[in-house]
Amino acid sequence: MLALARRGLTIRDAKEEILGLVADDYYKGPKKDFDSDRPGDIWEFKKEIAGIQFYVKIKIARENGEEILRCIGFHEDAFT
Repeated sequence: MLALARRGLTIRDAKEEILGLVADDYYKGPKKDFDSDRPGDIWEFKKEIAGIQFYVKIKIARENGEEILRCIGFHEDAFT
């Protein structure tokens, strides 16, 4: 949240950026996450937003028989 606020981005902005991820933004993954509550796959992306490189980490898991997407990281990329 702090990384977003520092750059004037809202949660809605972050959601739009996540939903707009494309293959060119791909960094690495999938990596299995064996979280006992919601096992799933972790994907990592790097995306330029307003001239700044951001690192985005998402998880796709199954919940109640449906796939859900959860953002688990969204901040400026420390390793650009």
